Amino acid sequence: MRNRPGASIRPRMRILFYLPVVTPWWFEHIVEPLIRKLAPAAEIYILAPAMWSGTGIGPDQMQRCADLPDLRWCIVDDPDHPTMRTRPSARQDLVDFARGIDPDHVVCRSADLDTVRDFPGRVRFLMEAGAAPFPLPPQWVAFQDQPLDQGLIPTLDADDRAALDHWIAPAWTRLRALQDEAGSRDRLLALFGSPSDRPTLLLPLEYEHEENFFLMHRVGATPNHRLVSELAERIGPDFNLCVTNHPLNTLHVDNKRLETTVSGLGESVALAPAGEGASTVALGRHCDGILVGDSKAFALAAFFGKPMVRRSRFATGEWLGAYSEIDAFLADIAAGQPRVAAESDARIWAAFHLLNQAFDPQDPSLAADDVLGRMDRDFDRGRWPAAMARIEALAPELFA
Repeated sequence: MRNRPGASIRPRMRILFYLPVVTPWWFEHIVEPLIRKLAPAAEIYILAPAMWSGTGIGPDQMQRCADLPDLRWCIVDDPDHPTMRTRPSARQDLVDFARGIDPDHVVCRSADLDTVRDFPGRVRFLMEAGAAPFPLPPQWVAFQDQPLDQGLIPTLDADDRAALDHWIAPAWTRLRALQDEAGSRDRLLALFGSPSDRPTLLLPLEYEHEENFFLMHRVGATPNHRLVSELAERIGPDFNLCVTNHPLNTLHVDNKRLETTVSGLGESVALAPAGEGASTVALGRHCDGILVGDSKAFALAAFFGKPMVRRSRFATGEWLGAYSEIDAFLADIAAGQPRVAAESDARIWAAFHLLNQAFDPQDPSLAADDVLGRMDRDFDRGRWPAAMARIEALAPELFA
């Protein structure tokens, strides 16, 4: 807790939830549970725009918290509030408001990175946990310093690495065995209608609904059908380009333009058919390389030992060995000498992420101190035992 000379001592910690791109689902399943965990330990402030384009805070979200009368709501509903999602027209007003609160912590769900850089307190972005192909439910999240950094890990000593590897190695082996039993490469490519006599590249598409403002940071064309066209031209006919759609696109997005685009690109480009047989995980097992932007599917490259090109404005863990240039990526695959992540590093990262970062806001045993600790520290060996128990209960068939 910070005190300024001459200022009165604060009675409680202050936490600001800054939520320009929170959706109703995210609020109900993730943000509200976190508010309830933290409310007994801190003054809670919520700064967000009114509802627009599937994001923001409206009466329904406020009503969900009606039993928490001490929450301080600031809902921006002026005509310019839609700009809060990307480049706020009243940026300095938002910064001044945050400075007036002087929070100790800021929990941020925002695609706009610049505004929060001037907020006081420790700012942490609240993001999807991911960790494919480990089976985490969708409400599991992680705190990050930047929203779309992927695969980062601090320097760990030999004892920490050994403990992480000892815990995850049996589950890793069982999960790899399950994936190996899922079907052959020839069968999978037949589902795609793709030739089996050339290297195959996986392109997992990102969610492109109007509520996903994080796409403003994409490197490459938007929307997805243009991205596929761009990459198909860069890659050429000597490789299969197998495209898998994001499951939320299948549910909530009109995919006709994507389907039409793929159908016009020839036999070397294919879109995964409906059903589990041609899933992103299945293709991750059998492909020769993976192309990602800011997708959590980067973890599949690590798990299956596949080369990966990642085009992103955000940081990528060096241990992944990711390519940043497509031409070098393709040349090394064609030569049979692509660089890939070491399996030992992949296991350490997966264990670190599951035990130190990923958590379930709805977990009834999760206390305010645990949430605050995660906001403060990426690495804390003291949280490992409880995290191990949670993960093992989630997938007992892997950790038996």
